[in-house]
Amino acid sequence: MTVSLKEDALVLVTENDGSLPIGTSSPLGLYYHDTQYLSGYSLKVNGTRPILLSANTEQNYVATFQMMHAEGAVMGTARHAADTLSIRRTRFLADGMRERVGVLNANAHAVTITVELEFEAAFRDMFAVRAYRDLSQEPLASQRNAREGGLLFERLGRDGVRRTTEITLRPAPDQIDGNKFRITRTLAPQEFLPLELAVIPREDGAGAAPSPDRFDDAIDALNARYRRFLRACTRYTTSSETLDEGLILRSALDLRALLEFHPSGPYPTAGIPWYAVPFGRDGLITGYQTLGWNPDLARGTLRLLASYQGQKVDEFTEEEPGKIFHELRRGELARLGEIPHRPFYGSVDVTPLFALVFAETVKWTADRSLWRELLPAAERALTWCDGPYGDPDRDGYVEYGMRSNEMRSQGWKDSAQSLSDPDGRWSKLPAALVEVQAYVYAAKMGIADLYAVDGDRGRADRLRGEARELRERFERDFWMPGESCYAQALDGDKKQVPAVTSNAGHALWCGIASPEHAAALVRRLMSPDMYTGWGIRTLSSRYPTYNPMSYHNGSVWPHDNSLIAHGFARYGHREEAAEIASALIEAGRRFPNGQLPELWCGFQRDLRFSTRPADYLVSCIPQAWSAGMVFLCLRTLLGMEADLATQQLVLDPALPAWLGRIDVRDLRVFDTRLTFRVRRTPRGDRIVGGRGRVARTTVAATA
Repeated sequence: MTVSLKEDALVLVTENDGSLPIGTSSPLGLYYHDTQYLSGYSLKVNGTRPILLSANTEQNYVATFQMMHAEGAVMGTARHAADTLSIRRTRFLADGMRERVGVLNANAHAVTITVELEFEAAFRDMFAVRAYRDLSQEPLASQRNAREGGLLFERLGRDGVRRTTEITLRPAPDQIDGNKFRITRTLAPQEFLPLELAVIPREDGAGAAPSPDRFDDAIDALNARYRRFLRACTRYTTSSETLDEGLILRSALDLRALLEFHPSGPYPTAGIPWYAVPFGRDGLITGYQTLGWNPDLARGTLRLLASYQGQKVDEFTEEEPGKIFHELRRGELARLGEIPHRPFYGSVDVTPLFALVFAETVKWTADRSLWRELLPAAERALTWCDGPYGDPDRDGYVEYGMRSNEMRSQGWKDSAQSLSDPDGRWSKLPAALVEVQAYVYAAKMGIADLYAVDGDRGRADRLRGEARELRERFERDFWMPGESCYAQALDGDKKQVPAVTSNAGHALWCGIASPEHAAALVRRLMSPDMYTGWGIRTLSSRYPTYNPMSYHNGSVWPHDNSLIAHGFARYGHREEAAEIASALIEAGRRFPNGQLPELWCGFQRDLRFSTRPADYLVSCIPQAWSAGMVFLCLRTLLGMEADLATQQLVLDPALPAWLGRIDVRDLRVFDTRLTFRVRRTPRGDRIVGGRGRVARTTVAATA
C-alpha cells in the first residue's frame, strides 16, 4: 500500500508509514517536473523502524502518521518492554516536503533516544523509473555535500539543468554521517522532542512557489490558500448530509489538490500518482464538468493548451498545425527529446474537444476577452479537423491511423484492445471513432452560436451547415438498427465496428443524435448488458471481448457516465439521467472517504448481498474527471444551462426521490454570482431565488 500527496507540481508517493525505500530502485519518491528528487527516506529510533498505528491523508496535501517504538515489541501480542515512545510524523507539500517528527516519552522515567534519518536522491526521470521503452538514465555528475544543518544532493543532467535537493533539519543534527542525520537526546517523563525537516527540490536554483520558512507558518499559509480557493467556488449543499460531507466536499478537495498553477491559470492534472501532469483530454473534460463549480479551471486549461497548439509537422511527437496536445512532461528525457512527451500530440479527440469546451466556457462566462483571445486557436482546431491532418481521406470524418509505436488507440479509450472486431482482432486503422464525430459536431454548433451572438451571421450559418451535413452522414453510417446503437467506429475499410459501447452515449451529450435514435439509444444503454446498477459499462457484456475487470472493455468510468447522463437529460430523458447520477453517487459513497477512483470493475450490482463496486487495482485515486463527476451530475439534476443571448441561467430541475433539495450558493455564471434553491415538492420541483437571472424552462426533446 502506498500513500500519495500532491500540491501544484510536487507529488510525493511513499510507503504506508511515510517512508521511502533505501538502497533500491523504487518508483516511490518526491517528484517535481517528472524527476525523482527524493528516492529514499528512512526514520529509525534507537536503531529500529517504528510500528505504524494509523495514517491519515484525507486532504491530499497533508499527511499524519501515528507510530510507536517499543524495545522488543512483538506484533500480534501484548508483550512490550516498558520503554514506549509515541512517534508522530506530520507532513505537507508546499515549496517541497515539510515534515515534523515528534517523539514523546510516554514513560514515568527518563529515556535516552537516538533518532536517525537517512536520505537518497536518485534524480531519475519518471519515464526511466517506469522503464518506459527500457530507457535508462546514468547518474551524471551527481554528488552529495554536507552543509551546515543539512545535506545538498545535486545532479547535472544531460540536458544541462542542475537539479538539487536541499535537506535541512531543525534543530541541526548532532552528526551528519554520509546520508544520515543523527540526534541524541535524553527525554524526561512526558517530554516531547520536535524535529522539523525540509526537503526542497530546485531546477537551476528555481523551484515551487516559495513558502514561509517556519513549519507552522508554512502549513497555515497552505491551508489559507485552500480556503481562498474553495471560497471562490460555487457551494452546493443538499438534503443528503452524506452527499455533502462525503462526495461533494471530497471531490472539491481532490480537484484542488490536482491543480497546477500556471501563469495562464489553474490546470487540473489527470491523476495521482503517475499522471499528475497536464493531459489535454482530461483537463478539457474536467473543465467542462466544473463550469458550474469554478469556470477558472476551464479558462486555465484552454489557455495552457492554446499556448502549446501545434505549429508544424513532427512525426515523433505527432504535432500538426492546429492540433492540441495529449500529454505534457517536463523531465530530462522530455527536454532531450528522447521521449515524445514534450508535449506529445497523439490523441484524435482532444482537438475538437478544445473547440467544444472553448464554446461552452464562453457561453457560461460571457467572457468576451476569452472569446477574442482564443477564437483564433479554436478556428485552427476546426481547420485541423476539416483538413488533411484530421481527415486525410476527405470523407468528412476525423480519424486516426497508426502514426508511431506510441498509441494504437487514440480516443479516450486508449488501451490497445479497446477497439476490436468481434473475433478479438484489432480493428483495421485508420478509424473514425463515434465520439470524435460528435465532438466535432458540438464544437461547430457551439462556436456558431457564439458567432451569431457576436453578429457574424455568415460564419455562424456556414458552421451550422457543416454540422448538419456531418449529422446526416453520421446517422447514415454509424447507426446500427439491429443494436439500436451507434457503432463504436468506422474502420479502415469504412465498415462499422459493431460493438455496443458507452462511447455512443457521447453522441447524446453533444447533440448529434436524432431524437428518434436518441430515445432508442437511451433504452439500449440502460439494458442489463450495459447498465450495472453502478453505472454504464464501457462495453456490452454480450460482445466477445467483454471483460468486467479490463481497463476499457467492460469497466465503469464515472466521468464517462456523467457525460452520458448529461446527454440523457439533453434529450429530455430526465428519469434515466437521474438514475445514472444516483448510481454514481451511490458508488461514490462506498469508496473510502468518498473518494472516487478513475474507474471500477463492471460487475453487476447485487442488492441481495449489499455489494459495492469492485476495485480496479491500478486505478488512479484521485482522478480529476472522476472528481468532476459530481458537479456535472448536480448540474444535470438541476437541468442547468447558460443562455448567453439572454444572459439567463436556464433551470429544468428533476430531482430523484431520495434528494429533497439542492442549495446553490455563489454560482459563477456570466458576470455575476447567483444563489438559489431547488426543492422537491408534491407539485414538482420548486425554484427559489436567483434575483431575476434564473429562468425555468423544459428542455426540448429535439435537443
